[in-house]
Amino acid sequence: MNTYTIYIPTERGKMGIDTKHIVYVEAEKDFSRIILNNNESLTLLLTIDEVEQLLFDKGFFRFNYKSLVNLRYVQMIFTRDASKVVLENGKEVFVSQNRREELFESLKKVFNLHEIV
Repeated sequence: MNTYTIYIPTERGKMGIDTKHIVYVEAEKDFSRIILNNNESLTLLLTIDEVEQLLFDKGFFRFNYKSLVNLRYVQMIFTRDASKVVLENGKEVFVSQNRREELFESLKKVFNLHEIV
């Protein structure tokens, strides 16, 4: 997993966080909450849109208006309708219907997957 540190304002002050430790980000009104792989939760003084811009092209995907997920932590995809994924920590995240195809394309890029014919 590549290393990339972002510096963000949190409730504890400005912090540097290695993106490989971020499992997902949840929107909460005018701020967002980041969940790390050690189950620690931090309140960010940024909107989820602002966090998404910081993590652009770093292996994260916006599943819906409320969830931005590090694709490296996706453990299971419900393929019948691809309506949700399960993360390594057990969190279920629902995928907006209009984003499902884009999700699969992003997963292919992150994991260097190739279609089997």
